[in-house]
Amino acid sequence: MGLGTKITLVSLASLIAALGAYVYQKKKKEIIPWTWEEVGKLTKLNLFPLKSGHRIELHKAECTKYGLRQTKDEDAVQLRDSSNFRCLVVYSEKDNEFRTARTYPKMVLIDVSVHDDKYLAVDVPTMRTLYVQIPIKDENKESFIRLHKGEEIYAIDCGDEAASWFSRYILGKDVGLRLGFHDASRSRNISKTHKTILDYYTNLTNSSTGLYSDLTAVLLVNHASVRDLNARIGTSSVSVDNFRPNVVVDGPQLEAYAEDDWDWIKIGDVVLRNVKECTRCIMTTIDPENANRSSDREPLKTLETYRLSNGPSRLPTMGINCEVKVEGIIKLGDPVFISKSVLSSATNGTIKH
Repeated sequence: MGLGTKITLVSLASLIAALGAYVYQKKKKEIIPWTWEEVGKLTKLNLFPLKSGHRIELHKAECTKYGLRQTKDEDAVQLRDSSNFRCLVVYSEKDNEFRTARTYPKMVLIDVSVHDDKYLAVDVPTMRTLYVQIPIKDENKESFIRLHKGEEIYAIDCGDEAASWFSRYILGKDVGLRLGFHDASRSRNISKTHKTILDYYTNLTNSSTGLYSDLTAVLLVNHASVRDLNARIGTSSVSVDNFRPNVVVDGPQLEAYAEDDWDWIKIGDVVLRNVKECTRCIMTTIDPENANRSSDREPLKTLETYRLSNGPSRLPTMGINCEVKVEGIIKLGDPVFISKSVLSSATNGTIKH
């Protein structure tokens, strides 16, 4: 065997060893901790069936890889396919681009509830109840809706009656908008549209995503952080609901912004992983109960003075985006456990003061 061949074999062996070490580290990173520290209690559970719509407050929920879902004992009936997490989106008939309360604040007043095993009921104070039959993809038009960064997400159209109802309420016109439904039959792929974010937040993957959520399946907010924010604003009563969380944690010993450093979170049967801090936009300035936008840009104005992300989006942050690692049931009052690790700046990019 010649010297060149030996060098080649040694190089190959080194490459294999390096690759093995890399794979080991990636697998090691996903090992669920076995030691936990209790930090507080689960004090609020919110489900948002419609993107930008009003919340449903739950006492108990099933936490799936796509987000929260009502349990059978939470409501007398469930949807036929049980996909009652954030499964509805309003989009433009002209270009299939999604529409939210960022542009149309009154959307936060739209209530969606389960009517029976085949229909949803949609309500606002100023219009008759709309009953939306859950569409079946073999019988209804399928589309791809454009969300943030041009990401295209699957949707089944909910029909002309729903389209007319949403167009009249949001636009004051008979046409222009349509309602899409996601049956959870397809997963999202953010590898191309969100590459910059994926490169920076190393725990974030395609598996982290919800259906029509901005990014991840579960948004967690620490109530102590919101109280600290209100104290900094001074004359403010910004609600935790301004931040549209799915899960709210609170407790007498819980420090503001402690969630920034949480890596793993355990609630009931569920295990979550912190994959990204949640960057905030103009939605937080809209009162979730009356759709009024704050005249002073709060809470964004104050958050921008001390909570700017170091990540690709230089935006203020509040709360953490979580991936569901272990599915299960959670309920109000459950103790919340965390497992800390030394998170890299690619996992947690927030500047704290």
